[in-house]
Amino acid sequence: MRAMTRWIRADLRASTARALVIAGVVAAVVTALLLSAGLLQGATNPWQGLFTATKGAQIWLHLAPGTSVRDLKSQVSGIDAVAGPYEATAATVVQTGARTRVELRATPSLPLIGRPLLISGRWLTPSSPGGVVLEATFAQAIHAVDGDVLTLDNVDASRHVRVRLIGIAETSDQGFYPDQTPGLIWVLPGLLGRIEPNIGHTEEVVGLRIADPNAASFIVQQVVTRLGNSTVGTVSTWQQVEDSMARRDPLLGLLLALFGLMALGAAVLAIVNVTAGRVLLQSIDLGMLKTLGFTPLQVLAMLTAEHAVLAGAGIVAGLAAARLLMPVLLDGVPGVSAAATALPSGWAFLIIGGTFAAVLLATAAPALQAGLVRPVAAVRAVPPRGHLSKLARTAMAARMPPAMVLGTRAAFVRKLSAALMIGGLAIPILMITVGLGFWSTVDDVQRNPADIGLAASVTVSPGPLTWSEAGHLIKADPQVQAAYSCVRADALALGDTTTITTLGMGTSAQPYPFHVVQGQLYRAPEEAVATQALLAALRLNVGQFVRMWIGGVPVTFHIVGRIIDPQYGGEVLAYGRDTLADEGAPTPIGFYSLVLKPGVSPAAAATHLVRVSGGRLDAAVVSDPADQLGIVHVALACLIGVLALLGLTSLLTASLLSQRDHQRDLSVLRAMGMTPLQVRFALMMRTTVLALVAVTAGVVVGRLVSTTLISAVSKAYGLGAGIGRPPAVGALAAAVVLAIGAAALASMLPPRPGGHMSAVAILGPGP
Repeated sequence: MRAMTRWIRADLRASTARALVIAGVVAAVVTALLLSAGLLQGATNPWQGLFTATKGAQIWLHLAPGTSVRDLKSQVSGIDAVAGPYEATAATVVQTGARTRVELRATPSLPLIGRPLLISGRWLTPSSPGGVVLEATFAQAIHAVDGDVLTLDNVDASRHVRVRLIGIAETSDQGFYPDQTPGLIWVLPGLLGRIEPNIGHTEEVVGLRIADPNAASFIVQQVVTRLGNSTVGTVSTWQQVEDSMARRDPLLGLLLALFGLMALGAAVLAIVNVTAGRVLLQSIDLGMLKTLGFTPLQVLAMLTAEHAVLAGAGIVAGLAAARLLMPVLLDGVPGVSAAATALPSGWAFLIIGGTFAAVLLATAAPALQAGLVRPVAAVRAVPPRGHLSKLARTAMAARMPPAMVLGTRAAFVRKLSAALMIGGLAIPILMITVGLGFWSTVDDVQRNPADIGLAASVTVSPGPLTWSEAGHLIKADPQVQAAYSCVRADALALGDTTTITTLGMGTSAQPYPFHVVQGQLYRAPEEAVATQALLAALRLNVGQFVRMWIGGVPVTFHIVGRIIDPQYGGEVLAYGRDTLADEGAPTPIGFYSLVLKPGVSPAAAATHLVRVSGGRLDAAVVSDPADQLGIVHVALACLIGVLALLGLTSLLTASLLSQRDHQRDLSVLRAMGMTPLQVRFALMMRTTVLALVAVTAGVVVGRLVSTTLISAVSKAYGLGAGIGRPPAVGALAAAVVLAIGAAALASMLPPRPGGHMSAVAILGPGP
């Protein structure tokens, strides 16, 4: 045991650089996988962390004012607790050039159920009767911070009350703003009464915490039956909120999911390459140990113990790095809650255990082989034998320079090593290609928001003006290219218990310019288009019919097309607003969606409209979720960097093995007249040929699957196919050139090039 320990210590000192490479690769792999898992957890499932931290309710109901819910828990089985009722009303936040619809909820004290999670400031107190607390994503959208003074108008704009923002909080009651509207503001009951004295403009908000979350729909049916249809306004369940939050940044979620899985394969290959390569480079030392009496089992145990130490050091470093970087990266992800950032312990143990096992397995096979090698053969290492490959014969037939022929021959002499090197580089290149496809997709969404249903960048409500007066002012504005009259109506599908937001966008004669990815745009009353998430929720396909209740009137829609629209949690049904009149359904108060002329700033256009109307129009800039995708670029850059590191590790390992295997041959050739430059060129050809094979395979496969993969996974997230874009040709060409250049550089800089060794020393009898 002492001899084994002394050898391990001496070997680590003698080959410190190679030992650090192994520890560094393990640390990079652990860091990348932990960060990917943490970001995936926070970006794709923030609801669970928030729900646990806030002790949320699974069902939220908006009821008519005065509705009694005192005996609801005893009347409906399955309800564990009732939150509220809280008095609520609609209002408007007035800012320069913009008016934003909000819901004011009177919450005198922090409740036990649905408890908002403060992230800054403090909660409401009687000592600050004019204080308000804003929901975090809404505060971010209107750029409000603690201490700001806001102006709130009631429904008919007859009251104007100035309030002070004293806190910002997160909640699991509803999805993130603006996916879920209106914005949420908590106030004291006295302040709500000052803003809206008319009780007819208020409602009651009630939360239900239930024993079986999967029975939410059944319990809603019982509650509606007990209270009566006329008293129940809107209903939201935990499934809707979770889906809405999960779709907050679906591109980031699917990106991390794919990269996490594929990077794991690349990481395992990189670990195998670098670990097995280091063991093979030690074969002479191991042969000497066998002459001293070490058994194969002792050699295996010694090498395994040594690499276990290196793996442990790398894992510790990776854990520390992930712990430091996780908060930094999560702070840049919009809508990711601090309560949802903790990585599940099961994932962490799986990543750590899998990485440690990969190192041990990668060590065991070559260590066992080294332990079985005859001592004399190990001490006087003989390069592997092999025949000319087809590539080498082709190079010889084409009368290529001798150095090139030798390099191509050497590429496939050690077939297992060549396969590992090709795989270790091909998988990172494949994932980099897919990553560049994601990059192109994000860029396209940011440049062309109309592709995801955001052709209009400003919405305008008439306010105190009549519909015709507002339309005249809007159409006279020289900054407006097109104006579409729209309505927003809540609907219930037959047999369903959840509220669906439907949009009457334009008219059948002048439809809103949705980007239709399947089917066609609505051109007649009763025709509609829908998102993939809504089609999946209603179990429908394009071409089918669906009946919904709007304002108590059944309306039948013929779904003629599929669109991509991230609003309202991705569940959108759009049609011409004349459909409601044609079916006899009530038409809510409408608004205008404005498509601006190229080069016009949405904020400037909104400010101009408010100014020319004397402050009577309510103009708001449409929030573009693509503006929040900057973190995707950061995540992509980090992941591509890790993948490039894994690929470079495989290249360096292949270069070291090439130097070891062909050192005698190259020096003999030098003695026969080849210059050091030719010797180096032959060595470079060996690694470059393998790199060419790997890069070609990775780029071709990655280019073929990139668009399909993005579209397939985006469909699973509810966005539907049609969003994927291929990687940019320039970026792909740059990646190929860099990969081939790195391979050439790695092979030209071995630690002890054969071209500089003494030919006499190589040809001599040796020790």
